Amino acid sequence: MPPHHIRSLGGITIARARVPSITQSTPSRQHAPNRQLRRWLASELGRLRPQIVASAARCRAERYRKHFDSFAHACLLLFHGFGATESLRESYAAFAPCSGLLAVSGLASGADPDDGRIGVSYSQFADSNTTRPADFLGQLIPSLVARVRQYGRSPAISLPPELQVLDSTFLRLSLLLAPWLPNEGKADVPGLRLQVRYTPALDLPEHILITDTRSNDCQGLDKAILDDPVQLAALRERTLAIDLGYYSHRRFQRLLAAGVHFVSRLQQQAMVRFEADLPVQQPLPQLDGGRIALLRDQRVILGSPNNRAGAVLPGLRLVTARVQPLAKAARQGAQPVTYQLLTDRWDLDAADVVQLYLWRWQIELFFRWLKSHVHLPRVLGYSRNAVELTVWLAIIVHLLTLLAMRSLGLARRVPGLLRQIGRLLSQLVPSDLQAPASVPQQLAFPGWDLHPLPPT
Repeated sequence: MPPHHIRSLGGITIARARVPSITQSTPSRQHAPNRQLRRWLASELGRLRPQIVASAARCRAERYRKHFDSFAHACLLLFHGFGATESLRESYAAFAPCSGLLAVSGLASGADPDDGRIGVSYSQFADSNTTRPADFLGQLIPSLVARVRQYGRSPAISLPPELQVLDSTFLRLSLLLAPWLPNEGKADVPGLRLQVRYTPALDLPEHILITDTRSNDCQGLDKAILDDPVQLAALRERTLAIDLGYYSHRRFQRLLAAGVHFVSRLQQQAMVRFEADLPVQQPLPQLDGGRIALLRDQRVILGSPNNRAGAVLPGLRLVTARVQPLAKAARQGAQPVTYQLLTDRWDLDAADVVQLYLWRWQIELFFRWLKSHVHLPRVLGYSRNAVELTVWLAIIVHLLTLLAMRSLGLARRVPGLLRQIGRLLSQLVPSDLQAPASVPQQLAFPGWDLHPLPPT
């Protein structure tokens, strides 16, 4: 399908095309996605088994569990993650009639679909979410991330591949059910914060750090990137889009020293000295729909020499623009927003700097996808380990959905695909799972903090 929109950003040609969906198929091929997904699911379970066995051995997840190993546990968790049930108990009951999953997981022994029993009791399943180390599932993520990255960017995706976004989302928990959470008083909302480094062009969470309310976003930037040499090196020559929660002159200085570009909003109280006003050229209206109106493009010195805790950053760029809301938001009463954006990217047009920051919104859509469709708030338990396992399960469901999407040739994820995977997962039969899949060697797990919370 030919693209209907083309623009250039930083030397990269960007094409926007209409995105195919699962339902956009000819009548003769109406059932092809189901057959292809069924084969993919069967091979994926075969691929995951040795990886789960290896990760379970590394974190000693099989201790004192002779009849309920990590792979069986993972099968139940994936069935729950892709399913539409409201509770873990409902997923457990719905697992009994799934002959294919029962056979491949080894839970067919002692199973009785008539009364909803399988080879492990519900209490053992729920208890394992607390007692089995969450690492056994979390260590699958790097290999899945690498496989998604191997596919590369879809031609229909218009986002620049070098753009990275750092943001956080909050997972609220009950202090009564999770008393291990910090409680600083009435103003402190109990819960955990997920610091996520995200690549919008691939819809890919590259790195996740779990922190509690004792760490703010700036400290999350330190832990997730600045104090981690592996993560900092991975960002070299890339552009990091961040919001005001991560605003810090000293941290900007550290990013620039490591060769990392950034774009951020200017804090209203920031000390700014203007060096020069640059000519402003308005973007062509057909390229951005006329949303961006450039007001100023300036060279500035950021920071005050009298602030010992901060830093002075010369030669930065300050772009001021007024951005109109999208048509749907405008109909709901949204008003134009004026942005003052800081960056070190002098190689881009001013309108492209604004567009880079606007693309930061993709991570908010990713968070909404995790919470609304992958059901991240549907925790597996209220212990620290169970909550951490909930996060890793949600990320794995997302990554497997991306791999299924690419196997079907789709450009973007759709909720219907997630539901279709869950339905086909329950319909697998033992004959689907007999052919073993070739499995690559398990990758290492660099940079992922699987013990992010301090001991209580």
